[in-house]
Amino acid sequence: MGFGVVSLLNAVFRRMFTSAGLRPGSATVDADDTTIHFWAHPSLLQPPSSEQQQPPRPVVVLIHGFGPDPTWQWAAQAGPLSRHFDLVVPTLLFFGASATRGPARSDAFQAAALAALLTGEAHLPGAAGRTVHVVGTSYGGLVAYHLARELHGRGAATPVAVGKVALCDSDACKGADDDRALAARSGVGEVTELLAPADTRALRRLMAICAHRPIKYIPECLLRDMLRKYFADKREDKIALIKGITTGEGFPLTPLSQEVLIIWGEFDQIFPVEKAHKMKEKLGEKATVKVIPNAGHLPQQEDPKLFNQILLDFLLHPSTSNGSAAAK
Repeated sequence: MGFGVVSLLNAVFRRMFTSAGLRPGSATVDADDTTIHFWAHPSLLQPPSSEQQQPPRPVVVLIHGFGPDPTWQWAAQAGPLSRHFDLVVPTLLFFGASATRGPARSDAFQAAALAALLTGEAHLPGAAGRTVHVVGTSYGGLVAYHLARELHGRGAATPVAVGKVALCDSDACKGADDDRALAARSGVGEVTELLAPADTRALRRLMAICAHRPIKYIPECLLRDMLRKYFADKREDKIALIKGITTGEGFPLTPLSQEVLIIWGEFDQIFPVEKAHKMKEKLGEKATVKVIPNAGHLPQQEDPKLFNQILLDFLLHPSTSNGSAAAK
């Protein structure tokens, strides 16, 4: 039965988060009742202790893309990253229970809400004085780019130090031609039909184009339950988010002050791999490209071992060279 399988998977992924030491929480971050639900290590929920013997660990923020809950999208990363970092895994606005009364529907607004979460003394007081690395996949990568800019722009006014940035299969320099090409590859009239599926047929199409080696058969009942739980809710808001993307054509994608890792699946059909190198051109000398072979749009799920190795190597060690490279 579809309901049973989806509920079981949800429980498995949540268990992977709790086993990594993460706990759920929520915070209202502005006057528009913008409420962010998140998973975080408990140390981030308490103010720093003067009796603490060791320096606090750096923080990694994992930002999800369109699709199921962030527990599904980052399950394979929670454990390995938690051995070295304290994590914050937010649920973006209009996904799950995160919501706002504000009118904005953009990646930049999402980033502003996350910046308020990270820097608000009442939200994550344990983050104060720590280095914060930002990692985003797909749409979450667009939010990550804006979050890095937002935190850096606050300068000494922010209680956290901005660390490194990793963008995974996230085309921040796409334009209208790219959207039209994606719609044509997917057999839809416009990209909102692909990324915000309205029925199980559209969901099958999305799952097929996201993975390099998609599952050949998925029961209709399972798709119906996934659609109901993770795609139908706030669908009009999600469409508005797609239309409200601020990066891309006409947006001055400029180099970040931080080191940037661009991770891409070799056979990504959403954003072709050549866009990774275009991103590198825009983001400059501090950006490095790593291509994961035999993976599509979801390399953190299709080859988590290699993805985690590449990400940890980047976050734990200073870069010794710049430029593009393919993962071996």
